[in-house]
Amino acid sequence: MFCIDLFAMDIVELLTNSADVKPVEKREALAKAIQMKSVTIVDIQTARNVLNDKNLAIVFEAMEAVSGEYPELADLGWLIFVQDFVLSKSNSLKREASRIVGNIASMFPDDLETVMQYLMCNTKNESTVIRWGSAYALSRIIQIPKYANSDFYDVLTSLCVQEQENGVKNQLLNGLNKAKKLRK
Repeated sequence: MFCIDLFAMDIVELLTNSADVKPVEKREALAKAIQMKSVTIVDIQTARNVLNDKNLAIVFEAMEAVSGEYPELADLGWLIFVQDFVLSKSNSLKREASRIVGNIASMFPDDLETVMQYLMCNTKNESTVIRWGSAYALSRIIQIPKYANSDFYDVLTSLCVQEQENGVKNQLLNGLNKAKKLRK
């Protein structure tokens, strides 16, 4: 394991100039720094301008790990930042952005319209991993009462019926079953 000062972390330095550090170690260090709030979404947005997709995927993996365990650490800036990556050319970024959205969606129920459209686009993607990531996010969005009690429930039900891959279908079914309990 390597030692890194989490309070003076330079994301770009960590990801591009630390060849001796394994990607998993970089992700873990970055996740700890995000959790400790020594790396903010503003720092990540700034680093994005100089990182390639491979290194940015490590950032997204760290954000996903943190948002999965501590969604309350995310602010609206997280959602705004990651939503455009749901349609990225990079499958890794698409997948992780979708998972981050799923982790934090319940915190921003009134700010999901755009990202929901993007996620729906990805439900038609040929890659199972991309469809699964979208299903993960959509299954969490449908559990928000606002969406459980809307036409979106029927849209996801139809999507679930059409999906052939069991892992993707199960994500959607899980969300729909939980949403069914919220329906009035």
